Parts: sequence; structure tokens; C-alpha cells
Amino acid sequence: MSMDLGTYLAAARKERGFTQRDLAERCGTCASEICRLEAGKRMKPSPTILRALADALLVSYPYLMQLAGYSGEEEAELPEQEPEDVFLDEDGNIVGLTSGARDMMKKDSAWANAAFRVSRELDDSERSILTEMAMAFLKRRRGGGV
Repeated sequence: MSMDLGTYLAAARKERGFTQRDLAERCGTCASEICRLEAGKRMKPSPTILRALADALLVSYPYLMQLAGYSGEEEAELPEQEPEDVFLDEDGNIVGLTSGARDMMKKDSAWANAAFRVSRELDDSERSILTEMAMAFLKRRRGGGV
């Protein structure tokens, strides 16, 4: 007997100790969307939502696609996925891009704007240098771990 998408999502969420709100925040959606998915009221969410769920729950994206009823042929026809729409926080937890950027702006809008400009205005080698410097600083500050 195969598991349905909603049951699988609820089990994976609970296994990780997330509330529906926690999962929604990690996926950049609302808790009511997670509730609808788990209750089986939303049977075939978009591949974008499924990708966010897979990343947040650390589960197989192809398996979620299968549970949602997408065939391999349909998946091949889907537009190319953008790079992962997530940040990793200091503990390695996945944070949704939208909520992460919003938090960054609230905490320090000047830094958030500088990071945005760095991502657009500097070339790869310049960004690499700044990234290495920032990661070294964070590693030193945390006592060896990033």
C-alpha cells in the first residue's frame, strides 16, 4: 500500500519536530497551505512548492513529485529549476529565501543592500574573495565551525 502525499509530508514534518508553521516558514509559504497539503485538500501542488518541501524536509524531490502524481515525462517538460531558493543559517538549517531576505533587511538593511549589490556588481573572483573573508570571520567567531 503506497502512502499519499499528505500523509508522507505530515510524517516527515513530525519526524523532524516541525510544526506546520515551521515548515511553512522554511518553504516560504503559509501554514494553511501545509495544512491543505497534509489533509489531502491540495492534491497536486506545483513543482516549486514540492522542491521547497523536499529541501526543507530533506527528502527526495523525485519521490514527492511521484506522490503528487507527476509522471517522469511531465517532470522532463517542467522548466529548469532555479538554484535552491534557500539560505542555510548558522546551524545549517534551511531558511526560505524570502523569509531569510526579509529577516536580513530587518536586522541590518545597509548590510542586506551591500550583499545584494555585491551579488550583482562584483565579478566571480571578487565575490569569492569576500565570501572567503566572511566565512573565515564566521568560523573564527564560532570557534572553528561555520
